[in-house]
Amino acid sequence: MKKKYIRSGKAKDIYQSNGDIIFVFTDRVTAFDGKKKASFKNKGEICCKLSCFWFELLQAEGIKTHFKKYVPPNELVAEEVSLLPLEVIARNFLYGSLWKRYQRGEVDISSDFFVQEGEKEEGVPLTKSFLEFTTKFESIDRPITEEEIIDSGWMDREEIEYIKKETRRVGDIMQSYLTQRGIILADFKLEYGRSKEGRGIILADEVGTPDVCRFWDKEAYEERGEIISLDKDVFREGKGDLSEVYLEVCKRIMK
Repeated sequence: MKKKYIRSGKAKDIYQSNGDIIFVFTDRVTAFDGKKKASFKNKGEICCKLSCFWFELLQAEGIKTHFKKYVPPNELVAEEVSLLPLEVIARNFLYGSLWKRYQRGEVDISSDFFVQEGEKEEGVPLTKSFLEFTTKFESIDRPITEEEIIDSGWMDREEIEYIKKETRRVGDIMQSYLTQRGIILADFKLEYGRSKEGRGIILADEVGTPDVCRFWDKEAYEERGEIISLDKDVFREGKGDLSEVYLEVCKRIMK
């Protein structure tokens, strides 16, 4: 398959072939807006395999995606879409940057997101996904309001509501599956694009990998209140061998 190189992202090299887009998942990993970088053996292959697995599962559940096929070991072939210049983040726990911003009073989370009233601790579950939008192609990604998205002409109100609904559907499907495999979906990122084949706004890029999801060990959290990361936080916080963690996640999900 003849490929034309387009560009490289943080963890993927992107090519074009016969009107399709090809994502080549690499072993690269970055954190803290690219300030921390490394490479881990088999990471690209694992993330590609997982992303293709989730795309196929989500498509079977009626989610529209750009996914076409998996080319082992590390290539994902997809419809080329016009990517929206933003990411959607669905947070199921008060954790990470959300917790820090909540403490500083920078984000308003209504009481119906919490099971109990009173003082909150980091890591408490939310009653439903707290959805946020962030910019995608700026030098440093930042939270962006729905009003800014509309004013920028990226989406209208109806399209924003559609994406929010689809994101919650994706989260429900993934968490239902992951629960049976001892994994908590603490939060996840999604990207969408406009189909050039007339299918509207569809799920794009990658989905369900430890690069774009925060996975926790279910038993440790529910029995001991302990957060054991099964995702890129292992690299961010220097908590172990990323290759081993990603392989464990892959085995659990695809067993």
